[in-house]
Amino acid sequence: MRCASKLPKTYFEQEENNALKIMLRQYLPLEGAYAPFYFLQHSPIQELVHALKYQGKNKIADWIAQQSAELIPKEYPVLQCDGIVPVPLHPSRQQKRGYNQVTGFGQYWAKRLGVPYLDDLLLRKNQTKTLVRMSREARWDEVKNAFLIQPKRGYNHLLLVDDVITTGATLTACGNALLNGVCEKISVMGMAYAQNILP
Repeated sequence: MRCASKLPKTYFEQEENNALKIMLRQYLPLEGAYAPFYFLQHSPIQELVHALKYQGKNKIADWIAQQSAELIPKEYPVLQCDGIVPVPLHPSRQQKRGYNQVTGFGQYWAKRLGVPYLDDLLLRKNQTKTLVRMSREARWDEVKNAFLIQPKRGYNHLLLVDDVITTGATLTACGNALLNGVCEKISVMGMAYAQNILP
């Protein structure tokens, strides 16, 4: 595994009102937001995420989670949750890929924090197109009604986990679905933040 010192750190753990939280709060009333690394094209973090996402190298998710845990203070808002929810894949896409790439990341944090990993709480009802080459506006249109909740019981504060946060469109759609009857508060955590990668 590549040395973490070579990866571009965000240092978001040093400030609760970091750039990621400020960006997402335009669309989602959240408690906290965190990602340990910046996602840069043609960089080691891109290689790691792509190996996780497309080559099934699931140990990478654990490793990134461990790096996050070494950086983030225990009192940080995103860690004050009572459940962790992964951004879901559509069932057909997950069946084709064989896994959801954020599972290991979310399960690591659930175990570390002693909270449930709720991978059946949020469902992707629409098979959305891949967002990778879409513009900011197209991403928002593609995911705005893509998610459905399966409420089991009420939660106070849920942490949504994803791989790469770009525009926040997917997290906003997920977060608003959960806030509509499942939880009182929401936070988000990604493996990396792709700041300024899209027009």
